[in-house]
Amino acid sequence: MSQLFAAVYEIHSATLGRPSLLLNLVVNRVNGSVVGTATVATVLGERYEMSVRGHHMEVDGSESLQAIVLAGTPPIFAVQEEQPSSFQALMVLPTANRDGQTYFKMSLGKVQPRVIDVRDGVARAVLPETIY
Repeated sequence: MSQLFAAVYEIHSATLGRPSLLLNLVVNRVNGSVVGTATVATVLGERYEMSVRGHHMEVDGSESLQAIVLAGTPPIFAVQEEQPSSFQALMVLPTANRDGQTYFKMSLGKVQPRVIDVRDGVARAVLPETIY
């Protein structure tokens, strides 16, 4: 099994009208690092993207679970109004890494900050289409 792999997840809330999240990640199994992008899409069609970094780890317990913890990496220079200023996510996945539960939070703007907060996210892996 490769030590470096791409992982793409779509995350939706169980509550109607909540934003969705697309995580496009590269995971390094050797050191447990994760890098990529998080794109939040609101029901009004707004899209917000932020680079993310984090860790991939195994959670000990009666059943083996995988976890991905992410934090946003905002630009060094001043963030324009309505651009993301922070991002946090915790995703817990079964061993197969296909689906799981997610919590994520993104802050937007500086003058009148607002927060997108989804505590009941359901993550599903986006599998590549089979080419015949």
